[in-house]
Amino acid sequence: MDRGRVGSLVVSSKSCARKIWEKDHDAHRDRIKKVKPATDMSMPHTATMDHIRNNLKKEQLLEGRYMEIDRENKILLRKMSDMMKKPNSYTKDDQRTNCSSNKDGRKQALLHITKENQRLLRSIQEVQPVYNHKALEENYRNSGVLLRNCCTYPVITRLPRQRSSPSILMRMETAGGDGSAPALGATDPGAGEDVKYVLKEGKRIGETYYLVEMSTDGRTLNISAYDGDTQTSLELVVGEKNHRQLYREAQGDYTLIANKLLVSENRLKLKGAGD
Repeated sequence: MDRGRVGSLVVSSKSCARKIWEKDHDAHRDRIKKVKPATDMSMPHTATMDHIRNNLKKEQLLEGRYMEIDRENKILLRKMSDMMKKPNSYTKDDQRTNCSSNKDGRKQALLHITKENQRLLRSIQEVQPVYNHKALEENYRNSGVLLRNCCTYPVITRLPRQRSSPSILMRMETAGGDGSAPALGATDPGAGEDVKYVLKEGKRIGETYYLVEMSTDGRTLNISAYDGDTQTSLELVVGEKNHRQLYREAQGDYTLIANKLLVSENRLKLKGAGD
């Protein structure tokens, strides 16, 4: 005998048990559809009465409001009609001419004001300037030439951003060396981010006179050379490894390091470092 399990019951035939379950389920659904509620949920009879369906007070208020609007519109329309029927006071009437007794005087005064304005305009247009801007610019250029001739060091002015295009920041080598060596030129061994200027002096590199500045944060060495004639600057960053080597060779004298500077192909370089 084929025995199966439907739900938690053990039956001998699953197909027969399935048919019986479906039949009972359909009968249950039919009984649910035909069941009558214990509470009457239908619409009450009083809901069909006129005083319930229509709000007579609201309709009365709306009707009064509409009558008030119609009355105001009629009054406004009557006023507009009366204004249109009246003659225009601004139109020219042949029977009555309003001539001003001071018409000629006002006309003469207006002509006098116009002539004075034209005379003042001609005076402004024909006046010669007191300052000559071309002479001022020429004096400024001559003063710059005299200032550069008198100064021992190049004249440093504020550089516009577009004038510093030849400035090239070139890194020779990445920072190397062991971390146990003490920092060079740093004010505090633990403050590696503090920048200290170790050299500021004028120096001739090749045929050009530059203002050389050297600064270090204890690891890398930043070198800047400024040319006052062309108002351009060249920059060079020396890695920590080369910086320590140059520092030992010069015995801490950055003037000797500056003597090794040279300019090649518009680049600032050091002799014997990273070549």
